Amino acid sequence: MDLSIIRERMGQLETFKQENKVGREALRNELENNQEYLAVCEEIKALNLKKKRIKDSLLAKPETQKLMSDIKENNEELTILDEILSSELTEYYTEKKTDEIEDKDGDLRKFKLVAKIMPKKDKYDDRDDEGKYAKIDQNIVGKN
Repeated sequence: MDLSIIRERMGQLETFKQENKVGREALRNELENNQEYLAVCEEIKALNLKKKRIKDSLLAKPETQKLMSDIKENNEELTILDEILSSELTEYYTEKKTDEIEDKDGDLRKFKLVAKIMPKKDKYDDRDDEGKYAKIDQNIVGKN
């Protein structure tokens, strides 16, 4: 694969992302200057507050709390299982060079591996992959 093609495609991605950013800002400005739109937004905000009050009262019930706890536990388990399966399928693909695997019922299932390019790091961006500050410039916070 020609590396220049990959670099060109990366540049195209950045260009389209920037164009979308500018376009979204223009749309936001257009909406913020429309009085009819703003009035409807206020009505929706009032209805959303009413909806939130009703929802909060329903979620406060003990039986609902139990359901929410069960769902949270299941989601945590799903996340762990997803990560493990992803790792195992990547290893399987590396070994077998195929994107199909038989499931426990004997059915042939396809899977896909996903690669994503990470956003460019600003030269002043000192955050790690999780968005936390990786290092702190002592000139900014003051030396102790």
